[in-house]
Amino acid sequence: MAPDRTPSPARQERGAPRLAARVIRKSFAATRAVDDVDLALHAGEMLALVGANGAGKSTLVKIICGVAPADSGQIEIDGKPVHLRSAADAHAAGIAVAHQQVAIIPSLNGAENIMLGREPLRGGLIDQRMLRRRAQALADRFGVAIDLDRECGELSIGETKILDILKAVALDPAVLILDEPTASLSLAESRRLFTFLADLKRRGLAILFISHHMNEVFAHCDRVAVMKDGQKVFDGPVAGTSPAEVIRLMVGRTIEDTDWASHARAGEIAVHLTDCRVARLSVAELIVRRGEVVGLAGVLGAGQTELLERLAGSPHPARAAAARIGPLARLPRSVDEAIAAGIYLVADNRVRKALFPGLDVRENLMTGALAQLSRRGFMREAEERTQAKRVIERLRVKCSGAAQPVMELSGGNQQKVAFGRWLVRMDKAGGAPPVLLLDNPTEGVDVGAKAEIYALIRDFARAGAAVLIASAEFGELIGICDRVYCISHDRVATCVPRDALSEERLLLEVA
Repeated sequence: MAPDRTPSPARQERGAPRLAARVIRKSFAATRAVDDVDLALHAGEMLALVGANGAGKSTLVKIICGVAPADSGQIEIDGKPVHLRSAADAHAAGIAVAHQQVAIIPSLNGAENIMLGREPLRGGLIDQRMLRRRAQALADRFGVAIDLDRECGELSIGETKILDILKAVALDPAVLILDEPTASLSLAESRRLFTFLADLKRRGLAILFISHHMNEVFAHCDRVAVMKDGQKVFDGPVAGTSPAEVIRLMVGRTIEDTDWASHARAGEIAVHLTDCRVARLSVAELIVRRGEVVGLAGVLGAGQTELLERLAGSPHPARAAAARIGPLARLPRSVDEAIAAGIYLVADNRVRKALFPGLDVRENLMTGALAQLSRRGFMREAEERTQAKRVIERLRVKCSGAAQPVMELSGGNQQKVAFGRWLVRMDKAGGAPPVLLLDNPTEGVDVGAKAEIYALIRDFARAGAAVLIASAEFGELIGICDRVYCISHDRVATCVPRDALSEERLLLEVA
């Protein structure tokens, strides 16, 4: 979609900013998370706030949303100071937030979700007819063509995201904050969302847009503010900079594109499925050789997660005429059996599936190799410390130390820990190179950490690992894969070779 660069009347007049954060400072112990940051956002403008994981942008947003108090500084709305001691204070001041995880109740319909907490009453009971009329009027006002009588559990992810934003703008806020709004959206759903956001801009809403996706920033935002190490290091129009320069400012170095090279070992097949079915997904044939990185492209929810999880031993219903995964001549019967066979999964939801939130960094890193690191039922602490230090240094995990709780890390560093536990396992278990199954491994990860994860994937392949990766970012698959299998209509159908890969081709194949 072409960027919306038509200046609204509000932007042309350029009066007092709708939102101004002035000299905001916030520290946690000895760490300065936000260091004297100024930020201004005008009506009819979309400002991208970007930064590497741990740069301070999340803390700054929490202060603006009233979730965390600033140590010093001032927040202003339309030129007037506001005191934000809670999320309710921020909402009353005209600041609305749509978080990455949608706040929609699946068992309620669209109208009930939009009006939740503001239901019209009649005789002490909810006036359902009035509620429906008001919700529909709001949807019509913003051009949202979604059936508001359907339960939200029946809607697509993109539709629930739009309803979540519609709920946020229902009270005509001055400022809308969007945190990674396209996470978990398909390309078509993302396009629909940005059409909606362009209309909100034209109506004069000020939008603070937080995203790791440079293509979204440069296609749809007016300005970009870059944070690094708690400080704002750049603030200017997107037309006056470039994605490469913004990335350099974010990570403090130039991210070079590594030339792709295949490490496939022609005669060494590590994964071979024939006439296989996992849940509703049908696989005629799928082959991954050692040293090869093979992609799975499909719209979100097409079955790629269930396929990867079943190959890693999860109990999804499945059958196969023939199957080979690593040393196994069949599908693994359990997760334990898969791990013992060198089949490792980095799951799509790192907090729920790939990490242990109550443990620290070292303890999470050791979970892949507990048997190898224990003696007579007791962990060998010296070996644990050595292994943790090695992995933290190799993966450049940004943490205060191995004893830091894993949930205190940024998303990118949490993902590195999820990879790191298998590095420890491989180091201690030895044997043949593993089968590595990756489900959206860079979701919510900044560009610097992405480059490091891509380099790690290439290292695995170079060492002989067979890598099967599913990703919602087709550009990611094109950048690192030897071949890409496409999922369409519940079938793993076409396999696109490297020399034919393009976003247009993949979009056509998965349609």
